[in-house]
Amino acid sequence: MRAIARALPALLSVAALIGTGVTAGTLTTSTTAAPAADAPAVPINRATPTKIMPIGDSITANSTGNGAASYRPDLWQLLRADGRPIDFVGSQVNGPANLMDPDNEGHGSWTIANIQANVVGWLNTYQPDVITLQIGTNDMYSDADAGAAPGKLSALIDTMTSTLPNVKVFVSAIPQLANATYYTRVSAFNSTIPGIVAGKVANGKHVGYLDANSGLFQPYDFVDMWHPNYGAASKAAVRWYAALTGLEVTRFEAEQTANATISGAPTKRTQIISASGGAKVGYIDLSTSFVKFTFDVGAAGTYRIRARGANGIGTPCTHIVDANGGTPATMTYQSYSWDLLGTSAVDLDLKAGTNTVTFKKGECYTELDAIDVSLKPTA
Repeated sequence: MRAIARALPALLSVAALIGTGVTAGTLTTSTTAAPAADAPAVPINRATPTKIMPIGDSITANSTGNGAASYRPDLWQLLRADGRPIDFVGSQVNGPANLMDPDNEGHGSWTIANIQANVVGWLNTYQPDVITLQIGTNDMYSDADAGAAPGKLSALIDTMTSTLPNVKVFVSAIPQLANATYYTRVSAFNSTIPGIVAGKVANGKHVGYLDANSGLFQPYDFVDMWHPNYGAASKAAVRWYAALTGLEVTRFEAEQTANATISGAPTKRTQIISASGGAKVGYIDLSTSFVKFTFDVGAAGTYRIRARGANGIGTPCTHIVDANGGTPATMTYQSYSWDLLGTSAVDLDLKAGTNTVTFKKGECYTELDAIDVSLKPTA
């Protein structure tokens, strides 16, 4: 597995960050520093589901406790919106209502050594095809443990790849912590991970690197010093999705004026930590209500638009969506609650240059948080 991002020549190259406003409203190639294999680790066309084992500490496990959240619900939503056959596996079972497959190996307060002591049993029991690994935060409490963390991580990856030689391991840097001492330790640890991964790749191992958390900011995106909130976890999920699929993806926030305009009272922006930018657009209640995104692409083609929406009605609801005023399509959102968001996807033809994608009221009501845009996946 080559730790590189798959190039998308159709996209312009203005830099942007997932989960932040894009000043020029431009779809870019540099939003996800995520690796991709020559073929996606989680393909669309597979006779049996790809078995994915999320491994880590409480940042992998948490879903709703104290507002802290894992990337797992949104990653599951994104993969399922593509129709990719997947099966999350592990001995732990936890997650909110919008995560229909809650199996994982996220263990609160665990260190790299704790994972090492148990991982062989997990791998032999569940036989995953893919591992998403984010571990090391609890090793940052002391200089001694933090200094030993890179060696322990390297040994853990070796254990995984020797136990299951064909498993694909995706390793993420850990989130930065809001404390000067911890910040230094985390920075030093994170700086070693790309080199560790490169060494495994050079030895023929199926290992990739990503930084799922570089778009998260303390304290805005965190419920405490350690744990991302639900909206921030959704931004990390997009980066995990990019790594597992080999796609370049850009997020545009519905509530940010650099990305979108809203119209039609009572439509308005609402602050909430379950939204990836800290707010969502609600009350899209009337036939005159809409949210219109404006962004550029470098070449005409078919693009996948994934919308993150909140539906608390108790029955599936829809938006009517069009590109550049063309033929409308319907996006359907399952009802989880106004605080638990789901993902719906539609493919739209876009032209080279500036495009508008407009969301209007459909059946019943759904609030709109953000859209994630890429070329239409074919594998």
